[in-house]
Amino acid sequence: MAIKKSREEVEKEINQNISNRIIEPILPSVELIQRTDNMKYLIWRAARVCYSTKSMVELEQEWNETPDEKRTGLVMGLIERGHRTTYSHPNFSYVIVCSRVVSHQIVRHQVGVTIDQESQRYVPYETGFRYIQPENVDDNTFKTLMENAYSQYMSLYKEYRLSGLGKRESAELARYVLPSAISTRMVCSISLAALIHLNNVRVQGDTGRPQGETQVVCNEMVKLAIQAESWLKPAFEKKKKKEEVKVK
Repeated sequence: MAIKKSREEVEKEINQNISNRIIEPILPSVELIQRTDNMKYLIWRAARVCYSTKSMVELEQEWNETPDEKRTGLVMGLIERGHRTTYSHPNFSYVIVCSRVVSHQIVRHQVGVTIDQESQRYVPYETGFRYIQPENVDDNTFKTLMENAYSQYMSLYKEYRLSGLGKRESAELARYVLPSAISTRMVCSISLAALIHLNNVRVQGDTGRPQGETQVVCNEMVKLAIQAESWLKPAFEKKKKKEEVKVK
């Protein structure tokens, strides 16, 4: 059983962490760590099950005998028509480092998206934190703001620790004053259908102007997906709106 530290020992530990703190900016990053194997085959097979009376053996034979260009054409046709269930089966998994501003936007895409995120309840920031700086803000000015935010956090954290609460409980309560700019890490698994929707909203701006950092992060997710599955590129290209035909 761990020996409980005295009030003086806790205060000394906290003050040492404060003196050695690291408050620094970092850039957002995205890493593709895994994706569904045979993605095109999975989508094609899902579609053929929907629309064919052939047996599983016959469908396998059909796949083997179908030219890849025709396979791709069928799959892209499904995406263009929005037959979402067929291309909801394959997934991409990423490790994302971004601000909490961005993570709050991505978690809103609930259908087809699974996220595990760094917890501010269980991860204390005694020794500082890294943050994402928004565009067009003076470096020194923003760093000062982050330093002040850290001081507020540690002021509360220290008060809770010295009152007898443990690290986790103190971090859980003190996190209320943490800035949205603080960096966070998350593992995000997203279906192809959800990634296409994410691209339309957060990169292409179908529902309004995308926020800068969110656009950067989501664009990188798309870029990595296309690098892994180059045949998917047309699915992420901005669609030209059809001109309305004027009736004379």
